[in-house]
Amino acid sequence: MISSKTYIAFTKFGIVGGLSFLVDMMVYYAADVFLPSYIAKALGIVIATVVNYKLNSLWTWGVKKGETVTDGKQSVLRNYLLLYAMSGSLNVLTNELMLSTLPDWILQLNVMFPNSEAVTDAMRNTIVGNKQLFAVKIDKLFAVLVATAVGMMVNFLGQKLWVFGKSKSEG
Repeated sequence: MISSKTYIAFTKFGIVGGLSFLVDMMVYYAADVFLPSYIAKALGIVIATVVNYKLNSLWTWGVKKGETVTDGKQSVLRNYLLLYAMSGSLNVLTNELMLSTLPDWILQLNVMFPNSEAVTDAMRNTIVGNKQLFAVKIDKLFAVLVATAVGMMVNFLGQKLWVFGKSKSEG
């Protein structure tokens, strides 16, 4: 059975992770237009990692400014960066593996305008037909979700047991 402290920490970790995921996705989708997918994904992870560290250290694990850390602040940051280097690499590799194996599917929302007798020829050229409202690449979205789930498991265990697990004083 999971303890209430672990459940609360996991809930906070999930909320912080959700925010970090949104940061990762926004950067990834924006940068993917200009950069190769692995570089865009890595950039998203780096920026989301900074957000994640600040929020998790202060809120999830409760490391307050000025609080004594058993083995020093530098080692907490060092361990965090090592953990995220490993999990970030795993995230990028999982994302690339999923992109290479999933079919290239796109979910589109289109609106069709009917051909009406009351519409003039000039108007028909601009409003009659099929207009795309938005499109989402399902393979990219699914790849990001799977890669994030893999990284989340590694990060929670790593932060709980290794990075912040010894950061609180004995009290």
